[in-house]
Amino acid sequence: MADPLFQAFPQQPGWPRYDIDLASSELPCGAAWLVNCLLELGVPAWKAWGASDDARWQALGDGRFRYVGGDDGWSRVLPALRDGRAFDFVPGRCVRAHHAWPDTFEPTPFSLFFARDPRDALLSAWHRQRALGTIPATTGFAAFLALPYDHYPLSWLQYTRVFLRVWQWQARRTPIHVVRFEDYRSDAATTLAHVLEHIGVATDRQRIAAAADASSIANVRREDRRLVEAGVVTTRIVRGVAPGEHRRGLDPATQRLLDAELSAACGWLGYANPATARAATGSGDDASVKAVLDAIRRTGVRVRHDDWLGEALARALDRDDPD
Repeated sequence: MADPLFQAFPQQPGWPRYDIDLASSELPCGAAWLVNCLLELGVPAWKAWGASDDARWQALGDGRFRYVGGDDGWSRVLPALRDGRAFDFVPGRCVRAHHAWPDTFEPTPFSLFFARDPRDALLSAWHRQRALGTIPATTGFAAFLALPYDHYPLSWLQYTRVFLRVWQWQARRTPIHVVRFEDYRSDAATTLAHVLEHIGVATDRQRIAAAADASSIANVRREDRRLVEAGVVTTRIVRGVAPGEHRRGLDPATQRLLDAELSAACGWLGYANPATARAATGSGDDASVKAVLDAIRRTGVRVRHDDWLGEALARALDRDDPD
């Protein structure tokens, strides 16, 4: 299990701290698209999603680094990471990409949350877990939703709902710029330009367009296919489906379940949702909250029952989900 506090600092020469936080749920959501765009524009993402990457980077001095990771599989997530490629990184700017809970790290000047319609994201996670062999290929989607998520006392569906609700409340405490998968798939260059304006990275339209093109789903698919054909990885994981898959492919009963469970999060993120009531997903009693807090502590995060995160979790776990 990765220790999220490993990402407390970049620990690279010239980068004493992170200045951009990019949070997302641990579901296929497209956050890698933005990280790749930033890499293309000279903003490093040291230790992306908690991965140790010291051996993959060779410091050349004056903010110049060479990627020496070889064909290690990372390029199908971040196609910018070609073996031997040199980067001229912007001094002092770097992004911390993570799936952590709010308050895990010290605040940064800029905060981003990358979102995808959680109903589509869960569908994508189901496809990916079956492709990777972490669950049997015969596992149905409804059964997947009820499976335990990682080491948490929550199902995949419950964890997704609680995680998004807690980040929703965090967005009321501190400014967070939400970046949506659907917007980037509709107009990548404009979506990227809005992000760059928010984080204060100045560049021209030509470079923005080039970064978006280099990070496109078509390019990621090609890299995914190349790595499979080269024998670096055994399974292709990039599907690249259009937004709205849950409406096209799920039966009405499952759609209603997802709509009810995820109605509040969908409302926050601007996704259409016909649900008028929320489904009961768990209990906000002390024992349930303690079990989730214990699971968070196992990742190395120091959290108490009576601090903000503990109280937010209690609210998110409550059957009535008070707003």
